[in-house]
Amino acid sequence: MKKYKIGILAACILLLGTAGFGIAYQQETSAKEQPHSFNVLVMGVDERPGDTGRSDVLMVVNLDTSHNKAKVMPIPRDTRVHIDGKGPDEKINHAYRYGGIPLTVRTVENFLDIDVDYYVKVNMEGFKDVVDELGGVYVKNPFPFVFDSFIFPEGENALNGEKALAYVRMRHEDPKGDLGRNNRQRQVVEALLDKGMNMSTVKNIPSLLTLVKKHIRTNIDVSDAFTMYNVIKKGRPDFETVTVKGEGQMVDGTWYYVVKPSEKKQLSAMFQQTH
Repeated sequence: MKKYKIGILAACILLLGTAGFGIAYQQETSAKEQPHSFNVLVMGVDERPGDTGRSDVLMVVNLDTSHNKAKVMPIPRDTRVHIDGKGPDEKINHAYRYGGIPLTVRTVENFLDIDVDYYVKVNMEGFKDVVDELGGVYVKNPFPFVFDSFIFPEGENALNGEKALAYVRMRHEDPKGDLGRNNRQRQVVEALLDKGMNMSTVKNIPSLLTLVKKHIRTNIDVSDAFTMYNVIKKGRPDFETVTVKGEGQMVDGTWYYVVKPSEKKQLSAMFQQTH
């Protein structure tokens, strides 16, 4: 099976959008009390038969319900971390292979000294179905490149599901590496969010809910979704992209992305929940 290693927040957007619109069809009940901000860990997992896969996509999203703002922080997959039971010299994307969702959540919490309130795990093979169901997206490509037999010229590009998958997967041809890929992820995320906020998307709700059930696992329940819906119904949140600053280093013959303690402390402060 072809390996889908993409970095994308579409799962979270899809979940929030479809849950919000879907619940709007039901009789509204009171949402349980929530903090003013909370953290969602988004995991994109490349799952294949006989292989649990790795979380090659990790993003921490902080949603601020009071100010309709969101911080999005992609974590490079080669980030050097301590994984419980394995030791200090591990890549963060190995946590899912060792212990699935629980160990991945715990590893991110320990790495950044934050609480992860919710998780969203998406089967990356379903990503293209989401894009196609929403009618594709448009992005502004900063430089021309070819990847997976697709040609991406500089400037505006129309992407269907397969092409969007290739657009967010490309990494080695990007002079910025993972950071450049993260920028393309953000472009597709925002384009999908704009589509999801369009009321014409309501007609797609039954199909989108089917995709959610098939490709996504989450611990967000109905009352949690109400709280999130109260954020997105105000309009498109103001997004801030947060970069995990580090440098590549060889440790015992293995390449890692190493983040200094001072940088982790700053990131931790940015993603603390407010009440």
